[in-house]
Amino acid sequence: MKSTYIYLQLYRLFDRSTPLLADCGGLCGSACCEGDESGMYLFPGEESVYKLLNPDWGKIEYSDFEYEYNGKTKKVPILFCNGCCDRYQRPLACRIFPLTPYVKDGQFEIIIDPRAKSVCPLASELTINQFDEKFVNNIKKSFILLMKNAEIKEYMNKYSEYIDEYRRFFKE
Repeated sequence: MKSTYIYLQLYRLFDRSTPLLADCGGLCGSACCEGDESGMYLFPGEESVYKLLNPDWGKIEYSDFEYEYNGKTKKVPILFCNGCCDRYQRPLACRIFPLTPYVKDGQFEIIIDPRAKSVCPLASELTINQFDEKFVNNIKKSFILLMKNAEIKEYMNKYSEYIDEYRRFFKE
């Protein structure tokens, strides 16, 4: 229950904090919400939010992406939506899109998610400094807090390796 409460509080940071001071979905027709494969990874413990909310607009499946924690291999849940959700029930990854947390050599930063480049005009046209400063700071605050949890820290190391594969593809 603790993680449910933490995620619900973090979600509130993004109720009015968005990548731009305008509705970026209007620029691309909400491309990030389109298609049958629209899904977002859930961060460790976040699945509990959706067990509580039980949204009728999405379903959770387990991806092939895995990480190790306490000697156990854990499959990462992914929330697939039907393209139309309750904005206030979106997962954290959706709320911070097209940015993502990233860890390299123990250093934490917020980067433009390379997976977003094929979907989001902001990801392919802007630099991190062109995003709303409050939005970027809210992401930083969220993940500084979350990464105090040992499991999330382990997850973030593996997730960042996963992101590196996409960065190589986009030659970043």
